[in-house]
Amino acid sequence: MKMKKQLSMFFTVALAMSMIGCGGQKAETNTKQAAPTETSKTETPKPASEEKVKLRLMSLSTDENQIKILENYIKKNLAAELPNVEIEFEPGGGGEDYSNKLKTYNASGDLPDVWYSEAGFATAVISAGNQLDYTQYITDDSFIKNFAIPEALKFSDGKIYALSAGADTYFTPRIFYHKDIFEQNGVAIPKTFDEFMAACKTLKEKGIVPMSIMGKGGWAPQLYMVQTMIQSEDPQVALDLLQNKTDFTNPVVLKAVKKIETMAKEGVFPEGVANLDYGPSLELFTSKKTAMFGGFSWETANLSADPNIGMFMWPTSNTQYATEDVTQFWGSPLNGYAVNSNSKNVEMAVKLAEYCVSQEALFYAEQGSKLNLQTNVKVGEQSELMKENIRLYENTKLKIPTIFLNAMDAKTGTEFGTIGGNLLTGAYTAEQYVEDFNSIWQENTWFKK
Repeated sequence: MKMKKQLSMFFTVALAMSMIGCGGQKAETNTKQAAPTETSKTETPKPASEEKVKLRLMSLSTDENQIKILENYIKKNLAAELPNVEIEFEPGGGGEDYSNKLKTYNASGDLPDVWYSEAGFATAVISAGNQLDYTQYITDDSFIKNFAIPEALKFSDGKIYALSAGADTYFTPRIFYHKDIFEQNGVAIPKTFDEFMAACKTLKEKGIVPMSIMGKGGWAPQLYMVQTMIQSEDPQVALDLLQNKTDFTNPVVLKAVKKIETMAKEGVFPEGVANLDYGPSLELFTSKKTAMFGGFSWETANLSADPNIGMFMWPTSNTQYATEDVTQFWGSPLNGYAVNSNSKNVEMAVKLAEYCVSQEALFYAEQGSKLNLQTNVKVGEQSELMKENIRLYENTKLKIPTIFLNAMDAKTGTEFGTIGGNLLTGAYTAEQYVEDFNSIWQENTWFKK
């Protein structure tokens, strides 16, 4: 009541004051529009839209799976997930071209904000201080809790330089083959290296190129062929190389590399294989110009659509070790999405990297792959090829880390590819390989960290 009385008194006083102000004057009718006040002249300012953060993302652009992840996942969902980010997408190529491009950017200080890192050149970028340690960032925002095994992300110095869905831990060397070509030519899946060479001879006699691989830059020998041949002779030697307990003068290494020399000389691969890039090598297989394709199981999802394609593991050279008992696995904590530590927007670049690896995980989860980065995807019916891939992986008794990724510095790894590529020419001997590469191995700084 007291408040009402005060308000009533206020309005009464106001009315009285207005009447006093008008008293004794004749009211004028003003037909002109009242002049606008300063406030009415100025339009109400509209809230400025937030300026988008511009980031540069470089991706592998020759890998079928990475292309699908970029086009069908990362680009598709970007606007909804990161509406305030504008991305400049840069195709990086693949293999040696990708590596050389990143090396150039690293030297010139022009690295992208985010890129797909690979162990072969990551150590050089890290040594230059240009690859971000994620540890504090993904701990603070709790992204690290999405990984089933966070320790798998850590490099040997305990830091985290790359984010990967973790599918690469399950990537192993595989030989994909056309079932109908094998059947029509009376070729069975080989269980030993001698049987493999006999199968290749039969195919060649029928005018069929036995196998395509990526030879450019020595990619296949560098990534898996040398190690696979060593393991097929004696897995312990591969383990010893990983721990620097032996070197490339080990007699087992010579026997292993001799097999690659033999394959090249006997025409197992297409003509000019030493210069054959990944995309063309895979296309030779999918177009049935070769009976087999030597690569990694990461192609399983891509090749699953063709029920005529099967897979098997590289055959053993030593019957003491069954073909399916031992395999190499690809994983490295330096493989995955990396962030430029000198980015103008480091925190947003980290968010972009987290988004990219989450989309990568969705892609592989939908294919039925096993992952370190957990998703909510309910796996549907797996293809027969994927089922076979998982069966082979789970039945393998001994899984050995990749020597190229886990025992070589950048210089050694590069030479490992270059010298390995020489074997594919057919004009370079295993003895030359051992002599040339072992001198490089002796200068390897990996174990001096």
